[in-house]
Amino acid sequence: MKLLELRFAKGDFGLSARRLYEATELGQVNVFGNPLNVHHEITVAAKFIDVIRYQGDDFHLAGYTLADLMAGNVPPVSASDVAGVLKAFNKTRARSVFLVQVHGHLVRCSLRQGMRNLQQPFLSTASTQDCFGIRHIYSNLQTKLLAMSKAKFDGKQWLKTIENFRNKGLRAEELELSKISQILLACKDEHRQFTGLELANACQFDALKVAVIPVVSEAKQQLQFASAPARSLKKARNLPKAQGGQIRAISGFDPVLGYRIEEVTHPTLWGTESHWQAVFHNGAVIQDECRKTLFSDREAAEALAVTHARQHFPKRVALGRFSDYAWTGGESYREWLITLPYHPANYIAGHFSNRNILAHVRCDIREGGLGERVLMLHEVQSDWAQRTRRAIRNGDISANDHRCPPLIKEWVSLAIKLMLLHACENNLDILAWTRGAHQVFRYEGLGKEGLLELYDRTIPREVNRLLRHLDVACEGLGVFVPTNFSIQQSETGYEVYSPTDELLGTALTLEEARQHVPDQGHELLFDVHGVRLTPAVRSAILANGFSLWG
Repeated sequence: MKLLELRFAKGDFGLSARRLYEATELGQVNVFGNPLNVHHEITVAAKFIDVIRYQGDDFHLAGYTLADLMAGNVPPVSASDVAGVLKAFNKTRARSVFLVQVHGHLVRCSLRQGMRNLQQPFLSTASTQDCFGIRHIYSNLQTKLLAMSKAKFDGKQWLKTIENFRNKGLRAEELELSKISQILLACKDEHRQFTGLELANACQFDALKVAVIPVVSEAKQQLQFASAPARSLKKARNLPKAQGGQIRAISGFDPVLGYRIEEVTHPTLWGTESHWQAVFHNGAVIQDECRKTLFSDREAAEALAVTHARQHFPKRVALGRFSDYAWTGGESYREWLITLPYHPANYIAGHFSNRNILAHVRCDIREGGLGERVLMLHEVQSDWAQRTRRAIRNGDISANDHRCPPLIKEWVSLAIKLMLLHACENNLDILAWTRGAHQVFRYEGLGKEGLLELYDRTIPREVNRLLRHLDVACEGLGVFVPTNFSIQQSETGYEVYSPTDELLGTALTLEEARQHVPDQGHELLFDVHGVRLTPAVRSAILANGFSLWG
């Protein structure tokens, strides 16, 4: 989609298809609840278009879709806006173009029969009981209320009980965002009573559901043509009569999806002529937009096959965008985005195209000094928090401003909790992160004090706080890093390079890639911060989880 937002000529309202685009192209969760892989009528496209309210150049979700607006299904507090928004929408000349464009995007998505190279999820699938959409992350308040599920008090009594929770460590932000206090204050003078279970179910954390997704991009090599297999393939079918009797030979075959390129030869008065065609695994000859099937060169037939595969079986890769800012020699390099896809704010960071990235983590898996498998964090950062702190420092907003993102004080803690859970679910032995000096060197001194504070003091302090009940503390550890060669990830595996960037070999796995390391190649043990995760510690972390706040 070329156009993601449409602003009305008058007023502060507009439309956005950004969340639809993220779900179909950037690996974000589908927040709409409607399937994206079936054919939609153009009127149904309105179900995937958010109504938005602009605040200067930024905007927030209004809380309903264009379909809701047209049907009058809007929150009571927004009902007064409906007439004005509909009037503005109907007067906007580009409205039809916008709706048609979104519909066209949905139709293209309906052609997808599958997604190739799907990435392993960050954590195992959450259940409906996981109020933040992430396994092992829970609400302290909700847990306390569930522990008192059968207790039944009126509003005043519950307010006193919750104030007691506050005195024992319940975070103010968690209480505020739950909306429980507002519910109780609204009826504190009434005799209505609530059970703890009722209040626990009334906690409104939907807007805070977290999605951790990798940075993905479209693969450059959708298909890889090799020689024809020994087994017989289905014959090309539905050929025009004019092609009868022609000789066909397979000149290229993709072993994953079964696409093939056939050379079609036939005699003429001037000798034998050759053309090429693209054929699907079931023998169907692929046509281009003009219903053409035969091409004068093989490259055109290959391009048609790739276009068809990109449409029906798109291939994504999770190589990230900033792997150059990481040590080489690691396995499974990922750039994980910790996002808030349901939150009404619309923050777009400078580093990535995704909406509402609370924090991002760049990491890989590598070998420790004693052969341990280490989840190595190369960067932990929050552009959103950084921008907000700068705005507060400059006096542009206050610390309590509604434009401040949620969890502004919790992002480091939340990132570490998530990475600990990720390491435990993958049975890794150590969670490690760079020293501040590594970051200072990497970024040539830019932001030196902040980097030293984050990596040498803040993260170790958070790790120690989170794991002290397990008698675990961070310590100095070592990981191996190549010094006079490099191993880099590619779409098809790993590539080994000399110090002069000469390609020494390729392999599917890191272990196989090491066979191409030159005899004089060596690695150094880099000193990093880390925490050991024994089997007992991993089991305890996964059994107990972490509260989102605290």
